[in-house]
Amino acid sequence: MNMDVTSLRASLLQRLISTVYPPRCVLCGSHGFGDMDICEDCYQDLPWIGSACTQCAIPLAKHSGEHLKCGLCLKKPPLFDRSFCLFSYEKEAVTLIHQLKFNEKLANSRLLGNMLADAIDKNAIELPDCILPVPLYKKRLRQRGFNQAIELARPVANTFGIPLDIRSVKRVRDTHSQTELDRQQRRKNIRAAFEVIEPLSAQHVVVVDDVVTTTSTVNELARILKRAGVRRVDVWSIARAV
Repeated sequence: MNMDVTSLRASLLQRLISTVYPPRCVLCGSHGFGDMDICEDCYQDLPWIGSACTQCAIPLAKHSGEHLKCGLCLKKPPLFDRSFCLFSYEKEAVTLIHQLKFNEKLANSRLLGNMLADAIDKNAIELPDCILPVPLYKKRLRQRGFNQAIELARPVANTFGIPLDIRSVKRVRDTHSQTELDRQQRRKNIRAAFEVIEPLSAQHVVVVDDVVTTTSTVNELARILKRAGVRRVDVWSIARAV
């Protein structure tokens, strides 16, 4: 009988860890739900996106149906092809992302990344040739100590066995914070902020970020990726601003 010894050892180790250190909810401290660091009540209370635009993932009215695009994408389509997002950027979704980015709660990246992978699997989302986390500028990376997009993308890449590309694209300009800028200012701010520094063989790339607001950042990445020969660029994110 053939047996994958490595997988068996990993499974036994995970069981041991779960027994000694049972999962705890990162939001309220209660017992975790399944093997996740979130309880069932907090899990259900998250601002899950139901119906959404297939291209930019902006939430649509309930029961709008599937495979629909919002008016803005119909009028002026972005350069990326499809998007998938877990939550509206509100309530506990904001808390989880802020804890990760500003309080160094890296356990949240594992939780959110695994939830994203689970949702991608359940929704039968087409998988790419590689996953590209949105790069941070070197100064911001030094200050924070980690790139939250990379940490969120790792569990997804590991789940599906997809290569994680953190070398091909570099952030070459330290842009101003996008938070207080309007849509037009964001586009100008992010223009030419990224550069492809290594050849890309992938034809289908997924860009992963924590929050998509006006889509300016992911649209700029799609622009340079397609200019470098990538045929299709999709976007996966944890939260979508509404």
